[in-house]
Amino acid sequence: MNDKFKFLVIAISLVALASAVYFFPVLPDKIPTHWGMSGEIDQYSSKWLIFVFALLPIAVYALMGILPKIDPKKESYLKHQKAYQTTRIATSVFLAGIYILTLLASFGYDIKMDMIIKFGVGVLFILIGNVLSQARHNYFFGIKTPWTLANEKVWNKTHRVGAYSFVVMGLVNCIMAFISGVISGYIIFASIMIGAGYPVIYSYIQYKKIQKEK
Repeated sequence: MNDKFKFLVIAISLVALASAVYFFPVLPDKIPTHWGMSGEIDQYSSKWLIFVFALLPIAVYALMGILPKIDPKKESYLKHQKAYQTTRIATSVFLAGIYILTLLASFGYDIKMDMIIKFGVGVLFILIGNVLSQARHNYFFGIKTPWTLANEKVWNKTHRVGAYSFVVMGLVNCIMAFISGVISGYIIFASIMIGAGYPVIYSYIQYKKIQKEK
């Protein structure tokens, strides 16, 4: 199954790069590269950036293939291989989606970028949340705080809590995708700050608790 997904990501990335080369001559000199909270384009950049968008999926996929080999705790990746590969593939596919949307927007298609990105990020968070508790002690993948890295028990507890945080953040993003305007952006920002901050605080509390028990 992993080989099938690996082939899929590589195929998508090659198609993305080939399409960037094919469409580059007819792209406008400036392409949209940023959308505001209201969903309106608020930044244009050189069309050469289309190659960056096209290359990101395969670049991230390749980088995440290298990290387990240089991690001092590389044996952990055998234990959480499914979780790591799920995150690796989902992230690459998400970035490929960003490229496709940017290409379409560059040609004048009316893309509801704010809605699609919010929903896409939400799905990505939910996918990661569903596998995050499987992450074992390592230096690249997971919730890395001074306290999770210092104690494996704290690591495991924090990742169980963090898994729920990611799912909640994902659900908030998916719901807010259907609500336009600045308010939804603030709600998403608040949910991410709380959802990302809580596991950090939790890891500190758990570490202190274990230290007192010694």
